[in-house]
Amino acid sequence: MHSSLIKLNFAGGVSHPRPLHLTTLAIGLFFFSVYIFSIGTPFYSSDGQVMYETARAIALQHTLAIPPSDLPQTIVGHDGRTYSKYDPGLPLLSAPIVFAADELGKATQSNRYALAAIAVQLIPAAAMSVAFAGIFHIASCLYAVPRALLVTFMGGFCTLAWPYARLYFAEAVLAGCMTLAIALLWDKISTRSIILSSCAMGLAILTRASAIIYLPAFAYLIWKNTPHRRQHLGLFGFGPLLAIIALAINNYLRFHSFMTTGYEGESFHWLPIEGIVGLLFSPGKSIFLYSPPLILSLTLWAKLRHNNPPLAWTLIITAGTALIFYGAWWAWHGGWVWGPRFLVPLVPLWCLPLAMLPPRRNWASLMLVMCVLGVIVQILGTFTDVTPHYAKVFGDNNPDDETGYAMVHYSPAHSPLVGAWQRASIGKWETPAIFRLETTGLPGDWLRIIHSSVIIIWLLSSGWIVRVSIGLKNGTHKTKI
Repeated sequence: MHSSLIKLNFAGGVSHPRPLHLTTLAIGLFFFSVYIFSIGTPFYSSDGQVMYETARAIALQHTLAIPPSDLPQTIVGHDGRTYSKYDPGLPLLSAPIVFAADELGKATQSNRYALAAIAVQLIPAAAMSVAFAGIFHIASCLYAVPRALLVTFMGGFCTLAWPYARLYFAEAVLAGCMTLAIALLWDKISTRSIILSSCAMGLAILTRASAIIYLPAFAYLIWKNTPHRRQHLGLFGFGPLLAIIALAINNYLRFHSFMTTGYEGESFHWLPIEGIVGLLFSPGKSIFLYSPPLILSLTLWAKLRHNNPPLAWTLIITAGTALIFYGAWWAWHGGWVWGPRFLVPLVPLWCLPLAMLPPRRNWASLMLVMCVLGVIVQILGTFTDVTPHYAKVFGDNNPDDETGYAMVHYSPAHSPLVGAWQRASIGKWETPAIFRLETTGLPGDWLRIIHSSVIIIWLLSSGWIVRVSIGLKNGTHKTKI
């Protein structure tokens, strides 16, 4: 980008001739279409398999019980039936899609199970798209629109957000809910925004109960941004409270106990140091290796604090809470996955400091390097399967899992990054599921409808974003210096 354009459009906030609601919508649809084309063949882990079985049970049999299984993510309930030990948010969101896909499978005589398994992966793609629509909304209010676009696209393609947008895990839903909740609270708070934010956080907690750890950060943001503190805090509490009640009911239906969660026997360590160090600096799980732009975000956080202290400190509170909580968890690493998955919900929000990048050549060069590295890492994570690498390391005459995890996390030669690079170098790429729909037996007419619909969404959203960008370049949008 020409330096004069950088100085013109990156120097300060922007005065918009009209609201950017359509651009925010276009951003969300753009990422949704791209993420759809990135969705992999289900499932890469038994976690996703178990949650999918739960979604099928809810949609088709109106029960939480799933077929008997010896997978470690299942547990036997009070009635001797098998249940998922996970929270019900993601399966509940997926149930309508499972039902619709099952009906389509019936009508077209295609493989109903396989078709629905691919379809449910639209949920994480949509959720992560909501997250970056929210990031653009916040950034476009804080900064000039070009900066907002830069932050949004860096976050969407240069961080862990991209690989997790195509995986049937809870992380993308948490990212979408938390980003949306903060987008509704970061500036002018109204009763409507409090209610919507409360619902978003309630859904996050229903999806993963441990999301409750982020409530103090939201309480801080509300306390700082509204004169009606007690009233708004009380109103915000309804969503999380309803989610907690729903989780208790879910526990009772499975175990005849409101307090039994299915996680009994899994533990925390008193000192979270090992987990924190692993999440931040280990060769196999460092958040900075898997999301290089966040190195710049951390460097630029002080500038965000100067610009918007409540938002900046909210980011610190959420990050500190996550590091302490998950650092103490015995499985701080998240298992056989790409990068530190427990930190993924915070990744979109932590892209916001990137907009504070000084308009100087050396900073621009550094950002370019981080972008290139980030894109390479995400392409590896999105289009290769890391599971065989874990299986190989754990199967190389290791005496136990502890040794295997130590090798994967702390030995650079055994890092999943290296394993993914090796698989890519010999051409072992994953074919996106949308290009394998014919394996479900879906008729050609339906394949063309699906492919065309996604392409049309991509073209329309891309066209709008390009139009806005050209308008900025030509000075259609007035920028305050």
